[in-house]
Amino acid sequence: MLVIDSDEKHMPDREESIHMQGASEKPSVPPWLYKLFTGHQYPYVRRLAKFAQPVKAGEDRPEPTKDMIEAKFWEVYPRCSVKVLQEVKVGMIVVFHDLNSYPAGAYRELVDNPEEFLAKTYGKKKIKVNFYDGENFVCTINFKVAGWTEHEHS
Repeated sequence: MLVIDSDEKHMPDREESIHMQGASEKPSVPPWLYKLFTGHQYPYVRRLAKFAQPVKAGEDRPEPTKDMIEAKFWEVYPRCSVKVLQEVKVGMIVVFHDLNSYPAGAYRELVDNPEEFLAKTYGKKKIKVNFYDGENFVCTINFKVAGWTEHEHS
């Protein structure tokens, strides 16, 4: 069973996290991350859970249950890599410059304290963080870091 110790409308404090009851081998993850992976905006995890179900001829696959989605999250999340990009305005166009990539399991500080980590590591920027399951895009989130207010022009 999943327990969320946070209001989903704000970024979590360090103490707020999602814990798996009866599954202590799994790490806790911040509510924002779980919602990003399992919400309707980015359907990758939900779709994998849906299509993992058996289907009867002539019937549609049912929507996955919360438990199915949670199980699929714990299958996908540990193997995800991260790409960090900077958003830069070039004339009237916004482009993204690669800042860094992190393999699966190597971005815990980013997940636990994203704004603090990004400010310390990259400074005052508008940053996009993309999560990938192998070559497959899973989800993205944007951060305005360290008081960022406008695009740098290049």
